[in-house]
Amino acid sequence: MSGYLENYSQGWSEDSVRLIATPSQSAKNAFFYVQEVGYFKTQPQYFTERENLSSYLVVYTVSGKGFLTYKGKAYTLLPGQAFFIDCMEYQHYRTDSKELWEILWVHFNGSTSSGYYDQFAKSGLPLVSLSQDSALPMALQDLIELYRQKDIRTELLSSKLLSEMLTELLLAAGNIDTSNYMVPDYIRNAMRFLDRHFSERITLDQLADQFAVSKFYFAREFKKYTGFSPNEYLINTRITYAKELLKYSDVPIAGIAEKAGIENVSHFIHLFKSRTEHTPLNFRNKWKRSR
Repeated sequence: MSGYLENYSQGWSEDSVRLIATPSQSAKNAFFYVQEVGYFKTQPQYFTERENLSSYLVVYTVSGKGFLTYKGKAYTLLPGQAFFIDCMEYQHYRTDSKELWEILWVHFNGSTSSGYYDQFAKSGLPLVSLSQDSALPMALQDLIELYRQKDIRTELLSSKLLSEMLTELLLAAGNIDTSNYMVPDYIRNAMRFLDRHFSERITLDQLADQFAVSKFYFAREFKKYTGFSPNEYLINTRITYAKELLKYSDVPIAGIAEKAGIENVSHFIHLFKSRTEHTPLNFRNKWKRSR
C-alpha cells in the first residue's frame, strides 16, 4: 500500500485476544465486516502508530488510561470512553505507563462505514463518553466470541453488532440521552402543525407565539429534538409533499410549487434540486420510467 505506515509494540498480556478475519466477497459487497477484533491488557511499552490503512477503528477503554494523537490533536482516554477513527489518517495511541490500559477494539470496514464516520466526525472529536449501561462493550465482547467460534452466521451477526455500535456512537456524539428521551409536547404539537399547514406562510415568530415560548428558545429546542431547524423541517415537509405529487399526479410543476406552499417556481426548483439532486421534472420523468 503506497504510503502505508505502521509501528507498534506487541505489549499485551498472555490472556489478551487478537483475532484476524478474512471477510467473504459477499460480506465486502453488502455488510459491515470485521478485519480484526480483540481485547488487550496492555504492558508499559504498548503503543501503535499508523497511517494509510483502509480501515475504521473503534477502541473502548475498560480500565486504566491511554493516550491518542489523531489529526494533530492529543486526547486522554479514560474508562467508559470510546474513540472512532479513520485509519487512513495518522494515528498514535499508547498506554499510560502506570495506569495500564485495558481495551476492547475492532477494525472494520464495508457497507456505509464511511458515512457513519463522516457523521460522527461532525462532532469535532474522535472520542465520546458512554453511559454505564452502554451496550458497546458487550457488543465488542460478542464480536470476539463470534470470531472465536465462526460459523455460517458469523458475518451477518457481526454486521448487525457493528451497526448497533455505530448507531450508539452517533447518538453519544450528538449528546442524545436515549435512556430518558421524551420529546416535549409543544415540540410534537409544533411538528404536527407544520405537517398539516405546510402550504401556508409560516414564520418563526408565529410558531413561537402559538406555543408561548421565545423564538430563540423554540428554534434551539426544536432542532435539539428533531435534528432540523423549524424552517428546514418546513422545507423538507414541502419537498416530501411535492415528491408525492410528482410521482402520482399530472399537476404541472408550477401548480405543485403553489400547493407545497412555495410561491416562486424558480425557488421551488432550486430547493428541490438541492435536496434531491434532481430537478422536479427530472424526478418525475425518472419515476415514470421506473414504473
